[in-house]
Amino acid sequence: MAPPSMLPRKEILGLLSSMGVDLPRKTKLPDTELDKRLSKALDSAQYLTRVIPTPPLDPTSYPSWFRDKSTKPVLEGIRRHNIAEATQFDASQMRGIDNPFPLYSNAFMDLRQTLMAIANACDNGMAPLILQDKGESSGICMRVLDVRQFDDQTPILIVVFQHDLKDSLSRGSFDWISSYLSGGAGRAMVNVTATVQEQQLLLRILNQNKKRLISSYKPKRASTESSFTLSFLLPVGPLGMQDMAKYNTNNGCSICGEPAKQKCSRCGAVRYCDAVCQKEDWKSHRPLCNGWKDAKWQTLTFVLADDARPERYVFRWNKYDNVQHNDIQKLMDRIKDKKEGDQGPPPNTHGTTPFIIKLQVSSSKAMGPAHTLFAADPKNDGADFLIYDQRRTIEVAVVRASSDTAAFDSVTEVVQAKGERGLKAFFWAIRTGEWTMDVCLDRLPEWQKW
Repeated sequence: MAPPSMLPRKEILGLLSSMGVDLPRKTKLPDTELDKRLSKALDSAQYLTRVIPTPPLDPTSYPSWFRDKSTKPVLEGIRRHNIAEATQFDASQMRGIDNPFPLYSNAFMDLRQTLMAIANACDNGMAPLILQDKGESSGICMRVLDVRQFDDQTPILIVVFQHDLKDSLSRGSFDWISSYLSGGAGRAMVNVTATVQEQQLLLRILNQNKKRLISSYKPKRASTESSFTLSFLLPVGPLGMQDMAKYNTNNGCSICGEPAKQKCSRCGAVRYCDAVCQKEDWKSHRPLCNGWKDAKWQTLTFVLADDARPERYVFRWNKYDNVQHNDIQKLMDRIKDKKEGDQGPPPNTHGTTPFIIKLQVSSSKAMGPAHTLFAADPKNDGADFLIYDQRRTIEVAVVRASSDTAAFDSVTEVVQAKGERGLKAFFWAIRTGEWTMDVCLDRLPEWQKW
């Protein structure tokens, strides 16, 4: 039986989706497993293991964020974004749009903006905050007691908080609010509009983090805050590629994620746990199934894109790399120092479900990702090709010299015959192993705009 504090199943799936974790629409994963996945995803969004590899956290072991005048504002330290988001911001600003991510349409994005409002309150005299939705049905009273510095990119906000619903305002919250409103002090309070959904995410983080504080830590708090809960907040940002793969993984039935025991007998491309799930999926699967019936699939063995040309130093980043954590600089340093090492296979974010790939043959005349990776000497034209999906969660290469040449040539022939300028085309693919995928040669998807 689910704990009474657990959110309804539909809400958990919605919150996971706001973070980019899109599980099968009718997944049969237990409620407790979904709840656990949300908790772990929120830990990953805080990059928790960077700050607390071995809990508990003792805030007194870190210096004050405000220890000298040269320290950046807390607001600047709390921001987190990846390369993809930075690109969207730049493109929007060129079009005169301040924020490409509208408020109140994505709970996770809203949470990150609310954290910036909390950080801004720290920079303006540590003002207390009330976070509530527009209908004032749910609210969180909060005050930041202290801000510590893990490093110059990462503030640790020590907070006390209390959550109340409209019809059950606690005495503690009432006294706390009254203490600030009396004598005109209410001017110092900050009101933040926060949807019920983003409050749920924030409360989940606060309740998870409160257990990670060392028990001996007893910061000074106001008398009206005796009933408030002590916790801490870290910067929250988008999930990285590895996390996206981990929390989106569905290696079993295409519908529920349970272990798959059978394939669709017509196309053989989609797996199910039983006939019930297969029947449930038939309406959406039928168009693809009709196209894949008797289709010709080719197995390809790939390598990481950076390993396709070992004689060259290749610098390539992923759009999910976090800007503030120096991931890009670390990648450059590793390549420069020839310390690539064994990076292991790329994560499988698609499980056994078919997905669309873009395949681009290396050419000195090509433009786009394959151009930046492969274009050099025209003698190498057609020696390899690049494969990636829309999210760039997989970005690999197939090298003719170290592959099954017949398999390599069968794919490039399709690209040359049906692709754009004979250089690139879209295919259906299925991951069949850590370093292999099957590509459908004679049932190409519609042309994609990415």
